[in-house]
Order: sequence, then structure tokens, then C-alpha cells
Amino acid sequence: MARKAVSTPPSKKVPSRSPILTRTRSKKVSQELRDESKLEKKKEEIKSELENDEIELPSDSDSSDDADELEGFESADDEDGREQGGVTKTKHTVHTVTKPVQSTDKSTSKPSAKSKHGVIYVGRLPHGFEERELKKYFSQFGEITRLRLSRNKKTGNSKHYAFIEFEHAEVAKIAAETMNNYLLFEHLLQCAVVPAEKVHENLFQGANSKYKPVPWSKIAQLKNDKPKSKARWEKLQKKYQEQNKKRLQKLKQHNIDYDLSAL
Repeated sequence: MARKAVSTPPSKKVPSRSPILTRTRSKKVSQELRDESKLEKKKEEIKSELENDEIELPSDSDSSDDADELEGFESADDEDGREQGGVTKTKHTVHTVTKPVQSTDKSTSKPSAKSKHGVIYVGRLPHGFEERELKKYFSQFGEITRLRLSRNKKTGNSKHYAFIEFEHAEVAKIAAETMNNYLLFEHLLQCAVVPAEKVHENLFQGANSKYKPVPWSKIAQLKNDKPKSKARWEKLQKKYQEQNKKRLQKLKQHNIDYDLSAL
């Protein structure tokens, strides 16, 4: 009998690996091993540092200070409790600022005001140089508190001298020295500092305002023109006749014959 040929199965071919891939894999493995060794070394270094570090514990002095502070707080609390239980209680101390009391007495306040301010006399003022012009001109030296130009009470015209009060005495002294014998509109001004003890309390009465005289002539005109009663007319006629008799007597003494009845 003829034997059958046995067919063997084809063997699987194993793919051959390239030398480039094997080299790269070996490099990766070696790199990983190196990294692991570095990590282990770092861990060992950290452990050694932790073991070598000394932990600083609080000293006995610090603990004693803390204990003293605690005892102080406890004693303060005990004292507060005792005071609350008893009659007396402690109050909190508050820092207060005491302001100096200013005296309202006029007698004590006047000398200080006089010593603080300075007054000057200005004489030989030209015509038209009045309150407004004086204040505007002398305010270049400093602040003026009061100003009074002397005027005639009947007519209200200027008497050509004035008094000026400055806020500071030093400024008044400088103004008087500067403006003394100063030529202004053909007038030599006369300026002098008035001492504080010679300043009268009514010197600046009506200051910082223009004086207005009483219009006596206008008042007399209104009084004369107002309606008069019959008795008033009779009285005026009698007075007029008496005046005419006196005039006739004076004319006769001088040998003058004149008839006043026609008037």
C-alpha cells in the first residue's frame, strides 16, 4: 500500500525586530532606572535632614513669663469680682484735655486788646482824602480793624486828621514810620503811634462809617412851613410889631425919619 504524504503545517514566521527600536527601548529603560535612583537619593537626603534638624522647645524663662502673665490676668479678674461683690467699683480712666478758661470780664479783656492792636494818628490830610481812600491806602501795611476820620458835627466836613487801628502793633509802628512827612497832594502827612495807655475808650466811637450831620436848616424850614394856629399867628404879629418899634427907636437916635408901617 502506498503511504500518504503527511503535510506539515506552515510554521509562523516571527517578525524580526529592527536594531533601532531595540536601542531606543533600552535607552528608555535605562533612563527610568536612573530617575528611580535619583528619587531614592532625594528621599534619603530628606530623611537625613529631618533627623538632623533639632526642634526648638520653649525655654523655661518663656514659660515662666507666660505663667506670670496668666497669674496677673487671674488676679485682675479676682479683684474685679471682689469689687463687684463689694460696695466700691472702679471706673475706667479717660484721658481728658482741659482747655484754658477765657475770662468774659470786660475790665480784664480791654488791656489785652489795647496791647495787641496798634493805633496811629494821621494829620494834615488833603481835601477829599477821606474814609474810603484812607482804608484803601493804609491797608497795604496790614489789616485795619477800625478807622475814624474826625468831622465837624454841624457841617460834616473833614477836620483833616484821623485815627487808624491796625490788628498788630508792629504793623502800626511800621506804617507810622513810613508815612510820616510823606508828601501827598502837596500836604506833608504827620503820622505817629498813639501809646496804648492814651487810647480813650470812646476814641473809635462811630468808626468804620461816614458821619452824617444833622440837617438843622432843613428841620427849621419844615417847622416854619407847617400850618399854624390862630393863637400862633397872633403871637407872631405881636413879636413883629415889637421888633419894628425897636428899629424905629434906633433910627430916631440917628436922626433918620422913616416910616415902617408900609412894610
